[in-house]
Amino acid sequence: NNITYAAFLGEVGMDWQLAGFADVNRDGMSDMMLRNSGTGAFEVYNIRNDLIINAVGLGNVGLNWQFAGFGNFSSLGESDMILRDTSTGGLEVYDINSNNQITNAAFMGMVGLDWQVAGFGNFSSMPGETDMVMRNTATGGLEIYDIANNQITGATFLGMVGLEWQVAGVAPLSGAGRSDLVLRNVNTGAFEVYDISSNTITSFANLGQVGLDWQLGGLAVDPPIGSAASTDDIAQLAQAMAGFGGDGAGDDLAIAALASGTSPQDVLAMASIDDDSRGP
Repeated sequence: NNITYAAFLGEVGMDWQLAGFADVNRDGMSDMMLRNSGTGAFEVYNIRNDLIINAVGLGNVGLNWQFAGFGNFSSLGESDMILRDTSTGGLEVYDINSNNQITNAAFMGMVGLDWQVAGFGNFSSMPGETDMVMRNTATGGLEIYDIANNQITGATFLGMVGLEWQVAGVAPLSGAGRSDLVLRNVNTGAFEVYDISSNTITSFANLGQVGLDWQLGGLAVDPPIGSAASTDDIAQLAQAMAGFGGDGAGDDLAIAALASGTSPQDVLAMASIDDDSRGP
């Protein structure tokens, strides 16, 4: 837990903003993705030994499409990219090969804009899979989407958490290779972690409180694929599959809403509810 070295990578115009980090060229190193805030262009920087060794433009995408995160969505072991349309809720995955090239694009469907992407991880416990978790900004509901071969293959509702608990990120806090969900209370600064396995919350732990003048910078993840970018970029999630392409999932959930003061522990009681009625 010590800083062992610091290296200056160079300067980039302020119109280029950080999108996230992933092993794009599959060399075991973390590369950097930037996006031009004026044109929508994407640029990947391959980094090795604290040096930028290559830079490749991936093309332009309309600014109504926002970066959501990286993951192995194609099931090919790649660091693929998901974008979301801020006007329609559409989700699009871009497959990126080891030559820093977009090789394919697949539309995964539309989700009501009251559902925001919260993070990515292997929540299903299926080998090599990167799944997506979304959160309802009105109810606090959490939904997991299993993704394989660029398609959503299943959905699982985890329950509801009071909106004063915000998603901080996804990280392997319960053990190597795990994808656990971390929340933070915006009123107290308390941190809570949910251990997730096979699309189920298996346990939870309170990590303690930190003064609100301390803001989260990020969470360490297992290479090469993990949650991307800042805590703002991570704070998103999707609606129930029964509402896919509709206005939202709330009307389809046979679960009573909880009070806004619901503690994260209370979501565990919801996690055991049979969710078979909301299949893909």
